[in-house]
Amino acid sequence: MRPEPRPPLSLLDEAEAVLSQIERLEVHKARLEGRIVDAYAALHSVEEQHLSQLVTSSPVPITAHQVVTQEVACATGVGAAEVARRLELATAPRRHRVLRERLRAGSVSLHRALRIVVETRMLADDALPDLEATVLAPARDGSISSHRLFGERLRRCVRAADPRGHEERRQAATARRTVFGRLVEDGMGTFTVVAPAERVVGVLDRVDAMARAARAARDARTLDQLRSDLLCDLVLFGAVAEPEGDRSAGSAGSASWSGLSDAPPAAVRIVVPFEVAAGLSDAPCELTGHGWVTAAHARQIMTAPGSVWQRLAADVDTGRALELSTERYLPTPEMVAHVKAVDGVCRGPGCQVPADRCDVDHLQPWPTGRTHVSNLDSLSRGCHNGKTSRVWNVRRVADEGISWTSLAGREYITYPKDWRGPLRGPGSGPTRDVSPGSPPGDPPPF
Repeated sequence: MRPEPRPPLSLLDEAEAVLSQIERLEVHKARLEGRIVDAYAALHSVEEQHLSQLVTSSPVPITAHQVVTQEVACATGVGAAEVARRLELATAPRRHRVLRERLRAGSVSLHRALRIVVETRMLADDALPDLEATVLAPARDGSISSHRLFGERLRRCVRAADPRGHEERRQAATARRTVFGRLVEDGMGTFTVVAPAERVVGVLDRVDAMARAARAARDARTLDQLRSDLLCDLVLFGAVAEPEGDRSAGSAGSASWSGLSDAPPAAVRIVVPFEVAAGLSDAPCELTGHGWVTAAHARQIMTAPGSVWQRLAADVDTGRALELSTERYLPTPEMVAHVKAVDGVCRGPGCQVPADRCDVDHLQPWPTGRTHVSNLDSLSRGCHNGKTSRVWNVRRVADEGISWTSLAGREYITYPKDWRGPLRGPGSGPTRDVSPGSPPGDPPPF
């Protein structure tokens, strides 16, 4: 008798099966990469023995690292820089014990492991186990941390682990600030400006605001084109050129934006916890949406002439911005500002777009869902489009979490931003008690 035909799998089952296969292959790949690192270590040991027996009259010392790098690069076609990074991990088993164990278990990719190796070169050996465990920890819902979350954690923890050394390197780097450019294909060119972080952020934010103002005034250029044109015009001429397109009344390309005179001032937003501002902690501080600076650098920025401080009350235990309750048909500016402060970044899974650049969306669509801060969230345009097109199924869950379920049936949960997270990171140090009039839970100034 012929066996009964198996019922066809649903699309959900097929997606889950393929996704699970990809996960298993990634684990297997990481384990193989761990074996590659072990092989690098073995080759390095052999080459060290070879070098010890080698008699040469060359005045230039040859190291086992150089030999192995060249050997592997020639044999495999892997770039010399990549081989050198792998070798750095392979020859420091005690320093990077956590990374080596995670590689053998298949729980971290070689790519992430090598990025940690590079970023932590200046740190002492005893600082690495806790730092690596923190950076490689899963997301709050138990899933693997996204690429952006991993990078954000790594930058913050490195600065927290060595604030004094990083501050010294920053001051030395400030003396090396420069600008350079080069021509590329298709008659174009690029230039690079090396400047203090707050100035770079200020330039980027200002030119972006100017570009958006020009687009709102019906300039025909794209935002990317406007950012490029406006920045070059400002540097070359100290003003911006006339907007492109027909300026005749009523034409589609007309623009009434007057350029530089209407340009909004540059803004650099930095989150400084109360303890850091008062000098009670050296936790790193966030240039919102751009990266992290040391506590000393943050205090320098916040005390610069013209700085404006904005109070943001945050819960001491969770670091969550305190909720504002209000009832209106449309979100008020205060409601929008509050929702973005609570969320900090886009509430989509794995997304780290700053909330200031996100849409404010109704979690439960209006009119079924009311316009209230408890039903509003910050979504980047990409995440917003995915939710609207029902690629993701989104719902509110416990602890103000938002559950995102993919077409493959995988669930990810995002939570409001913990504004006090840096104070709990490794290397930030315990904060001292402050006076009763200034409790630790008081808001960080901006």
